Amino acid sequence: MRKIYFLAFALFGLVLNAQTVIDDDFESYPTGTYFGGHWSNWSQSASATSESIIISEDMAFSGSKSGHIGDSGVQDALLIFDQVFTGVYSFQFKMYIPSERTGYYNFQNTLANLGVTGNWGNQIYLGLTPDTVPLPTPGTGYITGTEFYYPFSYPEDTWFTITHVIDLDDATTRMYIDGEEVLTGDGSPIPYPGDYFAIEAMDFYSHTSSNFYYIDDITMVEGDITMATNEVNNISTISVYPTVVNDSFNVSAKSNISEIAVFNTTGQQVMRVAPQGNSAQVNVNSLPSGVYVVKVMAGKEVKTSKIVVK
Repeated sequence: MRKIYFLAFALFGLVLNAQTVIDDDFESYPTGTYFGGHWSNWSQSASATSESIIISEDMAFSGSKSGHIGDSGVQDALLIFDQVFTGVYSFQFKMYIPSERTGYYNFQNTLANLGVTGNWGNQIYLGLTPDTVPLPTPGTGYITGTEFYYPFSYPEDTWFTITHVIDLDDATTRMYIDGEEVLTGDGSPIPYPGDYFAIEAMDFYSHTSSNFYYIDDITMVEGDITMATNEVNNISTISVYPTVVNDSFNVSAKSNISEIAVFNTTGQQVMRVAPQGNSAQVNVNSLPSGVYVVKVMAGKEVKTSKIVVK
C-alpha cells in the first residue's frame, strides 16, 4: 500500500526525529507504466509513458509487485518528494539485478534544473563503470562524489538492501549495501555533490541497453535510520574496504578482530590472518585476479563480504 505521511516514532527506545516519509511497496498501483502521486518522469508529463516506472508482477521483495526499469534506454522515472536544503535524510530500498545486467540511479538537487550541470547529486552505477562509454563490471558498482568515484560490490540474482544517509549540512553521503558501508580509501564519508546542496528527487534511469532491474519497499525519512540498533537496521560493525582491490584491503571493527579468512569461488580457503586488533590491512598481491569471499570474526560478530581482486 502506498503511503505519504508525517511520522514520529520510537524504535527500541531510540526516537528518530522523522518528518516527511515516503513508504512505497508498489502494491496499490495497477500493472504497466505508471505516472502519479510521487512518481513522475524526466519530462514530468503523463503522456511520456515510455519514461515512466513500470509496475511489474514478475518480481517482488514483498507482496506481488515491484517497480521495474528496463533496457529501453528511454525510461527515466523520478521519485519526487518535498525539496530540502538542510538536515539529514535517509533513503532505503530493495533492488534486484539479474546476472550480467546493470542498473543506474541518481539524486537530483532540484526539479527546476533537470539536465543542468551541477544539479546531479550522487550517481550510482551498478555493473557499469562511470565513464562516458561505460564498461561492464558485473557485481561491482560505483558511487560518484565531487571529483572521484568509489567502488563497492553487490550480489546478483537476489534482492539486496541499499541505504543512503545524506547530510546536506555537511554535504556528505553514507551508503550501505546490505548493511555494509561503502567507504573512500581513507574511510572518510563520500561527498554529496551538486551546486544547490538540496534533494528533490531520485532518478531511476535506463542508462544503457544492458540495464534491467527491479526496486521495492522504498522508504525516505528525515533523520539517520542507522542510529537505531544495528540489529534492527542490519548495519554491521565490521567494515571491509575497498571491495575492488589492487594490492590490499582494510578491515575495521568495534571489537577485536580475531580472524580474517579469504576464500575463492570454489570455497577453498586461500588466506588466513589473525590480527588481534580492531583494524587490519590484508595484502592480496599473491592472489590471482578474481572474486573472493572474505570472512571476518570480531567479538561475537561474523561477517562475510565479497571483494574483487584486479
